[in-house]
Amino acid sequence: MEEITGKIIHIIAEYIGKEDSELTAEDRFTDIGLDSLDVMELVMQMQDEFDCKIELNQNIGSIADLAALIESLQQ
Repeated sequence: MEEITGKIIHIIAEYIGKEDSELTAEDRFTDIGLDSLDVMELVMQMQDEFDCKIELNQNIGSIADLAALIESLQQ
């Protein structure tokens, strides 16, 4: 899961103009300044990156949550 988390962090960091090292898996989307439209745009990018269909729900609020979801989709 670390590889998935690292890719997600890289994609988000690039999107918000930060260094990967400034983000952690525990960061919540709202805490790093992402609104629901930002998250949807990022999810579309991640669907291409990870070759899966990501269905978000209210339980997916952090980078770690998203990484766990993507990992479960790839099994």
